[in-house]
Amino acid sequence: MVNKIRELLSHKETQQFVRFCIVGGTCAMIDAAIFYVVRLFAPYQVALVSGYLISLCANYFLTVYWTFQTKPAALNFVGIIGAHMFNLFVVRMGLMLLFVEVMGLKDSIAYIPMAVISAVTNYLVIRTVVKYSGKGEKEE
Repeated sequence: MVNKIRELLSHKETQQFVRFCIVGGTCAMIDAAIFYVVRLFAPYQVALVSGYLISLCANYFLTVYWTFQTKPAALNFVGIIGAHMFNLFVVRMGLMLLFVEVMGLKDSIAYIPMAVISAVTNYLVIRTVVKYSGKGEKEE
């Protein structure tokens, strides 16, 4: 069993996913804290955008340098920012509208499943963008 775990953890994609989760968890805490604070005095849509955009700054550099071990380049910058904007305005806003406006959940509750679903979607999209940006090779 231990050998299987070691073997799994030795795969590059598994290591990337673990690093992505650490970066994502840290940025998710920043995002959530800002969401819940801004939500005290603004609509959930404003709080959602505020938290996400602020956490995105740290997320970009950590994702490029640490998660995927590449260097910033115009192509991966545009791709990663584009992927995050897709995640924010299509996935996250869409899920919040579904959960809050259609299903009637409180926005403070709807935020939790929305964040989980968007994290998975975001990983898949960002991984694809970095891999195919032409700058996805590890620096030597």
